[in-house]
Amino acid sequence: MATATLVGYEIEEGKRLLDALNEAGLSIDSGLWIYDSEREFWQLMLTSPLCDTHGMLKAYEEILTVFHNVEPALKIDWTSLVAVSPQYELIEGLRQLQCQFNLDFSGRRIVNNMVDRILIEDAYVYQIK
Repeated sequence: MATATLVGYEIEEGKRLLDALNEAGLSIDSGLWIYDSEREFWQLMLTSPLCDTHGMLKAYEEILTVFHNVEPALKIDWTSLVAVSPQYELIEGLRQLQCQFNLDFSGRRIVNNMVDRILIEDAYVYQIK
């Protein structure tokens, strides 16, 4: 199945958001754009311990507060943001691969790969910690 194209400005805007979240002191362990083929939509997946300690709604609240305060305003749709636990199966699998093979996925594209029985059709990774 063909994927919608992730364009350069989306990659740059995602990086701006991650930088802003880090500057705000919000702990974001991992960040990546990942293509959801069922919805034919790119999602910016962010992992934070807040999901485990204070719940998903609190994590979204904190992320969206920073998102809406970035200047100049971000040019990505806030509805593309997905907050998940650092223990999310896909993130755990990527983290294990990095450790096992001494890899760093930062700044890399992952296309048509399986990670722990999860197909990654297309993804752009900022960081996996």
